[in-house]
Amino acid sequence: MMTQKTRSKMTKKPLFAVMASLFTLQAYAVTPEVFELDEVSVIATRSVEKIVDQPLSIAKKGAEEVALDQVLFQKDLLNSIAGVNINQTGSVLGHKTAIRMPNSTSPYYLYLQDGVPVQSSGFFNHNGLAYTNFQTAGTTEVLKGAGTALYGSDSVAATINVQSEAPAESLERKVRVYTGSDGLLQGGFSVSDQLKNGSSYRLSGSALKDDGWRDHTASSRNELSGEYNFSEGDDDFKLSFSSNHSESEQAGSLIGLTELETNPTSVGDIESKLTTKLQPLGLDAIRKFDHNRVSLQWDNYGYDSVDLSTIFYLRNTRNQYTATWENNLPHNDTQENTLGVMHKGTMDQSWGRFIYGLDTELTQGTKLYTQYFTDTTFGTTVPAGTIYDYTVDYVSVSPYLHSDITLSDKTELSAGLRYDVNRYDYTNHTDDGVYATSNYYRPGARSDTYQHLSPKLSVNHKLTSDSMVYARYANGFRVPSASRLYSLSKTSYDFTLDPEVSNTFELGYKTSGKQTAAEVALYYMDIADTITQYTDLAGDRYYANGGTTVHRGLEVSLKHRFNAQWSTKLAYSYSMHNYVNDPIYGNNEMAAAPNNLVNLRGFYRPQNLPGLVVMAEAVYSSEYWMDSAHTAQYAGYKMYNLKADYQVNKSWNWFAKVNNLTDEIYAESATYSYGKEKYTPAAPRQIFIGAEFKW
Repeated sequence: MMTQKTRSKMTKKPLFAVMASLFTLQAYAVTPEVFELDEVSVIATRSVEKIVDQPLSIAKKGAEEVALDQVLFQKDLLNSIAGVNINQTGSVLGHKTAIRMPNSTSPYYLYLQDGVPVQSSGFFNHNGLAYTNFQTAGTTEVLKGAGTALYGSDSVAATINVQSEAPAESLERKVRVYTGSDGLLQGGFSVSDQLKNGSSYRLSGSALKDDGWRDHTASSRNELSGEYNFSEGDDDFKLSFSSNHSESEQAGSLIGLTELETNPTSVGDIESKLTTKLQPLGLDAIRKFDHNRVSLQWDNYGYDSVDLSTIFYLRNTRNQYTATWENNLPHNDTQENTLGVMHKGTMDQSWGRFIYGLDTELTQGTKLYTQYFTDTTFGTTVPAGTIYDYTVDYVSVSPYLHSDITLSDKTELSAGLRYDVNRYDYTNHTDDGVYATSNYYRPGARSDTYQHLSPKLSVNHKLTSDSMVYARYANGFRVPSASRLYSLSKTSYDFTLDPEVSNTFELGYKTSGKQTAAEVALYYMDIADTITQYTDLAGDRYYANGGTTVHRGLEVSLKHRFNAQWSTKLAYSYSMHNYVNDPIYGNNEMAAAPNNLVNLRGFYRPQNLPGLVVMAEAVYSSEYWMDSAHTAQYAGYKMYNLKADYQVNKSWNWFAKVNNLTDEIYAESATYSYGKEKYTPAAPRQIFIGAEFKW
């Protein structure tokens, strides 16, 4: 009979050892499995657990399926998961997210890289996936709905964890090249090994350039990550870093359905702004993302029945862009520097498991919003100068508790409680008040504090050894971001913003057998004091707390292996999103919220060609409203992709894909504002091919 201490160490080792062996076994499999029917995840409690046993809606994409998708954009990594809809924006590597919510730039999502947040909750950037190393990801996980007690503000609709490839069990070196349509070229490398002292490491990187299929959409991106694992007695250590830089030209929206159908490669409605305002001054509309993080994870097993885990991290993010959606084209430059600590203790008990934790972050954020030239549009003049120049010191302290209580050999109760304290100290470095004769307003120095207690409760019951049902309630919230609080307009300067509070109710069923795995989730979520964008009589936009929004839906995930050659994967979701007694929109269905999303994949592995996997993919989005006032509607789309991966031998791997196989013309997103239909066009048919050499 093993001691408590020994058992505790064995339950932890999968994070460093078992996860690494899973990657290694997949990499050398003669006939790789694109998906596992009995998967494990770490996203819920930062511990390795079988997905089928957890009373949560968790989706995971394994290493083989991620490799088959040949990820270039964030949507490539995630859109095959039920209920997930990532749309790329006109700035190429920018994105909007829709998970149990309409597609928007709203801060309802928590983005993680290897379990560590990529941005501070006080400075949410809707392009947060650009801060992850998504192009070199090993696997990815999505926890849908409000997070567990381990997660606070922003974890309202989903938590996304992008995971790096773990170190190999023996010396492994890889180089990769990938090329294709519109001048795309990508190169990458990875080196990994287990050292004689039991430590291990991996260093990976990639570089990409793309001329872009639309006018003014050229882009480049670099990613670099490293990990070093070692042990000292009862302590395990993981030292890691993650870094990326993106730069892309910005395109605008196409005005009207006719332009989408006849001239989709156009730069769109910013063409005259580029040629008459920016380029004569030697300026351009460019978006840049920078993210750098170093962290140390320290896991201790020196106490019986107690595992201690602490993650220390330093993080820097920077977001630069030209606000092409504003007539005067101001330039934004925001930076955040963060020191964070995440501590968790796990105690095994005779009745189950108890977890306590404390998350803390200290972040200093700066914003410089500059008008490079004097602009007069529609009778409003914005003079050249500094519009916003401010610093925000942000502190978050969040203790939490979580417990799993065994009620019987088939039934378990889970309960959690998290208390978040978030404080902003804002300092304005320019004159208070309205900027010249413009609509911009700079508030005076002030402090804002928000507090929230989030309870969680769930119960799961095993029907058989490989199936279960569960019921879950989770309360969540999100604080107003610094830009919503301090980058104000004349319309909104006398407003105060309250946090949004959500309640998620969920029923689910999971099963995992020898040939079939299925998951069904039925959810209802309400969000009170929804921060909503309104337009005043002068046409100026502002944000204010509205009424309540209600979000409900059904998500179905199905994986089936017919035989050694044929398998399939279905991701389907039906959802409805409505305002409730909103002062402007009443009970309208929300904009950018297609009711039906389908991703269907079929996999073929020919017996006479071991190592080859071919995947055909069908994608469907139903119609949706283009604005919340229900002025216009977009019809949705359907499109098809074809992807292949051929592991020739242990050294050579070839892969290729054809996106938008039938060359459909459709919109990545469609909106209606200022009396115009606006479309962001999706890419036409594109072909890519690549190779990887391993030794």
